[in-house]
Amino acid sequence: MKEYTADELLDAREKRVDVITTLLKQYNTPLLVMRVNYPGLKKTNDVTLAIIKEMSPLICNLLSDKIRGKLLTQGADGPSFYVAVEEDVFGLKSLAIDFEENHSLGRCLDLDVYDRLGTSISRQELGFTRRKCYLCEDFAHHCVRVRRHNELEIIAYIEEKYRDYRERA
Repeated sequence: MKEYTADELLDAREKRVDVITTLLKQYNTPLLVMRVNYPGLKKTNDVTLAIIKEMSPLICNLLSDKIRGKLLTQGADGPSFYVAVEEDVFGLKSLAIDFEENHSLGRCLDLDVYDRLGTSISRQELGFTRRKCYLCEDFAHHCVRVRRHNELEIIAYIEEKYRDYRERA
């Protein structure tokens, strides 16, 4: 898979914001965005694509008849699955947190929820703590900031979680 540049990654993040804005205008519902928490510049790869493709139907089953639209994209910032959902935004965020915390691949995912105006709903707004690191008990954002763990350790964790999931499926 292609290794993108840091500039391409930044451009892709800006495009993701544009996609979110477009979908919010089109559906006028809260939006759930699913991505894999994958480090580095090769965010679109066999593992991230497989995880998104396997988790997307599970998310759709949970949301069932509340889905108004969905979109799968892939690029420098990895694959993303967008779901416009006719649901209370805090109920949707609660469902996302539950999935992240209780599904065997949930920690590998980032399930962001946006209200109709495009404001991201945080875990803290629902009384949850920040996400923990894959590899230690510190908050993930602390480890990312200080680069506590090397990229290969994190990738190995994600790949192992995916292998375990596939073996149990």
